[in-house]
Amino acid sequence: MELARAFAEKEVEPTEALRDIVNSCNMCGICDRQCYFVTQRRPTQAQQALQEYLNTLPPQALKPTPEDDIVKGLRAIVGDEYATNDPVIIASYQRSIIKQKSKGKYYIVMPKTTQEIVAIVNLANTHKIPYLPRGNGTFFGVALQTLLAEPATIEQGIIIDMWRMKDLEVDPESITATIGPGVTSFELQKAAHVHKLRANVAEAESCVIANAQNLGIVTTWSNTYGWGTDNFIDAEYIDSTGTIQHLSDKDIPNPYAAEQGLLSLSLIPSVIVTKLTLKLHQILPDEEAIFIPFNNLPDALDFAHELARRNIGVSLAVLSRKYLTEFISPTHEIAEDFNYIAEKYLNLNYIVDVICDSYSKKIVEDLAPVSFGKEMIKSLILGSSKLSSMKDSSLLKMIGEEEDPLKTVFAGPMRKHFEKGLASSPKELVKDMDKDLQDFFEKLYSKPEMTDPIWLHNYRILPCRMERKHMWMYRGGYMPGDKKTILKVVDALEQPAKQYGIEGAFGFLSYLERGKLCHLEYDYYYDHTDPDARHRVNKAIVESWRQQFAIKGVTPLEFICSKGLHRKEHIIYPLLPGLSKEELEHFEELIETLFGGEDTW
Repeated sequence: MELARAFAEKEVEPTEALRDIVNSCNMCGICDRQCYFVTQRRPTQAQQALQEYLNTLPPQALKPTPEDDIVKGLRAIVGDEYATNDPVIIASYQRSIIKQKSKGKYYIVMPKTTQEIVAIVNLANTHKIPYLPRGNGTFFGVALQTLLAEPATIEQGIIIDMWRMKDLEVDPESITATIGPGVTSFELQKAAHVHKLRANVAEAESCVIANAQNLGIVTTWSNTYGWGTDNFIDAEYIDSTGTIQHLSDKDIPNPYAAEQGLLSLSLIPSVIVTKLTLKLHQILPDEEAIFIPFNNLPDALDFAHELARRNIGVSLAVLSRKYLTEFISPTHEIAEDFNYIAEKYLNLNYIVDVICDSYSKKIVEDLAPVSFGKEMIKSLILGSSKLSSMKDSSLLKMIGEEEDPLKTVFAGPMRKHFEKGLASSPKELVKDMDKDLQDFFEKLYSKPEMTDPIWLHNYRILPCRMERKHMWMYRGGYMPGDKKTILKVVDALEQPAKQYGIEGAFGFLSYLERGKLCHLEYDYYYDHTDPDARHRVNKAIVESWRQQFAIKGVTPLEFICSKGLHRKEHIIYPLLPGLSKEELEHFEELIETLFGGEDTW
């Protein structure tokens, strides 16, 4: 899809690689099913456009790409098939690790072994060119649309695509898994579940090692399973000299040391991690999901923090209305209607989301003013399309007039009527999807996993639905877990969005260390194809940093990047005091030092 865009915008000239790309696809449509489920996009349309474009070209238009010494050296390491300097192939990496319209000279290489990466690093050092490893490109895809593009990538050099390094071994006796950098969260979780174990991993498509190294793995399980070095036992990595090291080696420099504060930004990893041994976790036989709805954030935080302090819940998070409705709705249009209904009629603005054992569930139910479980979630998922069609119904208007709509719907006499009104089937759910995909999705949603909240928490196949309408920019970070600090940070993120006309919304919050710390995600949504929108989101990012750094104990997300293999005790502690008034006066100078002047954003 990125390649089709590059040709349409005349950013790249056709080469012989275009013919290979077109001929490699039989238009089976598997990618359509995967992509439509998450983003409502159809990759086969882009492939069809490439075919039609190729058919318009005379044979002599497809020129070979000359080899140079660097690509010859890379091919000698990994084989001809897995190294290239072809601009058509390189264009497909734009906006997922290479900046759009970049004029630099790039090479793509896909190693299979640690020794091959050592050889690649040595080759890069010999030719004095930079290199950058790539997992699945998720973080780069977000960062490269913003002022973070400059410090997050390289202007030229070797892109080391780790996708082929798929080694994965689960050791059920030690309850660990050892993986290569090409293993995704979904693949690891699937392998762990064979042994009735769970991996603490990010979104399904993310590469586990890249996510661990970059962000430390942030999940709803963090209060129980931890963050950063809490998640792993050992790592194998290659430093800038091409030397293989392990965190368990006794003679290496302190691997956990890191700077704090505004000048500690480091978006490019200093080492290439080639192997990671992670802790896995036993799955309790009586785990259940329970959801506690709230109409306001302070009350939701009070309830969730009390559970965190008491270590109740294997998984514990506060979710926003936007996340709930976007994740469980099959299309963005249905999600927008669901979001409208939840806000206007149900007062369903926040959810404390808990997975716990049967004993803890009883405690949660006793503490909660209102709660619901997996059957209601199943009704909301399968009935989301029908709920969307009820947007102006008399039933919803009646519910909205109740003194406490949440109690009425989820605990009161209207609950049965509401569930009956939602009664739906997979066939009903998919009627608003593209017609040629409806049979497939009807079968998919007939599977029990698709409405099982524990399975969905484990495999995390839904979160990327948040970018169905627009690009988003991840805001937030790490902070003390008290309500006062959290609400200050939410305000510090919300105000810049309003100031610069950016759609912003609270996403989710998870705790660490029994509520002592927390991670908060707040998202900015914008049209990344609009230069003015990109400029405004950059200004909002900078202003949000200014306000966050003024709050004691807060570390914005970007200043955690590339430090995920560190101990949180070295990253978050000591709690930052907050910038003084005098320091804030020099904030613009610091930003210009890091990112250049505003005119370059």
